[in-house]
Amino acid sequence: DVSTVADTLEEVEPDFQARLLESMPDEKVADVLEEMAPDEAADLLAEFSQDRSKELLNLMEREDADDVRKLLTYPIDTAGGLMNTEFVAVQPALSAAETIASLRTTATEAETIYYVYVTEPNGKLVGVFSLRELVMAEPATPIRDFMHKRLVAVKLDDSQEDVAQAVSKYNLLAVPVVDGDGRIQG
Repeated sequence: DVSTVADTLEEVEPDFQARLLESMPDEKVADVLEEMAPDEAADLLAEFSQDRSKELLNLMEREDADDVRKLLTYPIDTAGGLMNTEFVAVQPALSAAETIASLRTTATEAETIYYVYVTEPNGKLVGVFSLRELVMAEPATPIRDFMHKRLVAVKLDDSQEDVAQAVSKYNLLAVPVVDGDGRIQG
């Protein structure tokens, strides 16, 4: 099925992915791309000709295609080109219990959840906490009371070396990518 194909393809290099999908009908390839994480789909589309990539994007569901198009606008060796747009963000007024309930319904699309990001309504990143911190918090505690306000983040145009240094220096499992206004993008 399409989901199994997508999961399998995500485990091999993009050039090999492209070779495997060369003979597949575009409609089927578009279905596979929709099932893949946006960053993986963008890497795969970069292996196809510009015309085929454009056609495949047009065949995809609008929301999925928009996520992939966004990633394709950034050079591949920058934070924007490397980021995953499927992350978990919540508002600071939620309690720990409300956040857990929210994650159960909204976090199904996230590829991995190491951290939960806290944003203002405009998307500006204002805090972060781990799942461990969330689970250990008293249910009624507002997340603003235990979130970390001193943030490590990278900018969209930071090089992959800058990203790697931030991850290594601060021993992070993931690092948020923000735009010039501090809004989280991935």
